Amino acid sequence: MIGYLEGTVKRIRRDHLILLCGPVGYLVYVSAPSLYEEGQHLALYTHQQFKEDGQMLYGFEDEEVYQLFTLLIQVKGLGCKTVMSMLAHADGDTIIRAIENGDAAALKKLPGIGAKTAGQILLDLKGKIVLPESSSKKAEKTVSPQVGEVEEALLSLGYKQPEIDSINPSELAKEHPGVDALLRCCLKELARRKKGI
Repeated sequence: MIGYLEGTVKRIRRDHLILLCGPVGYLVYVSAPSLYEEGQHLALYTHQQFKEDGQMLYGFEDEEVYQLFTLLIQVKGLGCKTVMSMLAHADGDTIIRAIENGDAAALKKLPGIGAKTAGQILLDLKGKIVLPESSSKKAEKTVSPQVGEVEEALLSLGYKQPEIDSINPSELAKEHPGVDALLRCCLKELARRKKGI
């Protein structure tokens, strides 16, 4: 069982990357490949799935997200790919808070999650996930109206929350006051990262 990999990103593809560990390249599925750059050093906690037609590796930089993933795939009706899609659209803290608050409506906004599956997630996991202290602090973090408006605009353009978080709009806002200026800066930074510049 492969539980951890550390190496260099060799290739980035639509839903996975090739992580070069010595002379061996591992194909690892991650929630947001566009956040990485070729040549980047990367360490991942991994879940190895065994199927009739082969094996698949799913990777996570954060061990808490890895643990959330392993809990979610035990829920009836949820598979690895569906959970990875959930994590691509919302960070682990958001999903944990939705579960702990019994917020089925928030869960139903995630791809592949209908009313029945949302209910099953709450039935199986509500009250069983301890929100980490670091996550609680993140949840308490306030976002300025300017940053909030820019993040909403980026989401409406198709960017995912993990991608937006990776460029830290609140920090960029210090040098780019105003919604329009900040939005232009964020779009430029997101485009630069996708090109791996």
